[in-house]
Amino acid sequence: MLRLIPNRCILILVLVSFAASLGFPTAAAFQTPPPKGPMGWQSGDRKWPDWLEETTKRLEKSKKISQPGPEIEFLHARASELLERARQSRDNYFRFDRYIAATNSLLEAADRLVWVRKVERVPQEQDNWGTGMILQGYAFRVRQADFFASLIPEKNTDQYVTWSKSFYQQARGAYDAHEYQRARLFGDASSFIVFALECIAQATVQMSDAPIPK
Repeated sequence: MLRLIPNRCILILVLVSFAASLGFPTAAAFQTPPPKGPMGWQSGDRKWPDWLEETTKRLEKSKKISQPGPEIEFLHARASELLERARQSRDNYFRFDRYIAATNSLLEAADRLVWVRKVERVPQEQDNWGTGMILQGYAFRVRQADFFASLIPEKNTDQYVTWSKSFYQQARGAYDAHEYQRARLFGDASSFIVFALECIAQATVQMSDAPIPK
């Protein structure tokens, strides 16, 4: 029995080497890279950056785009409102953090819409971005928009839902036309809007009223 152990080890090493020579992925290829810190901040820094100041600068820079269109104008208007809420919530770190996250998420969506205008509308032979798999996840994400909106007692939440669904449909249309990069950008925008809704809902719901899981 003990004599079989070295032989098995040798056999495993031979098989792994053979698979690698054929280009098959090994276990190391599936390892997830370590998470990175927030942009502008690195582990070991003595203090975090001023997120309010940084987000304000980002919003002002985003507003300088020429011919923004109704979708980007909506994102900029909502981002301005959320940034003001963050400014008024500095005594409550959780709400401040959620409003800042929602603001930046809307600005990320606006960035994707700016980029999608610059992408040439040419069918691509291969989906190098893995857009098909990503859009499947975004489809589920967009379905969550109505739930998050129902937690927010405001009038304009339906606009978030409408835009997120609209961008997702445009993503699907671009994917069907084999315009994979445009599809990815529209899909990203739809997901970022839903994430903003989620952050607003978290800031709105009173944590003390939330049920404690057993």
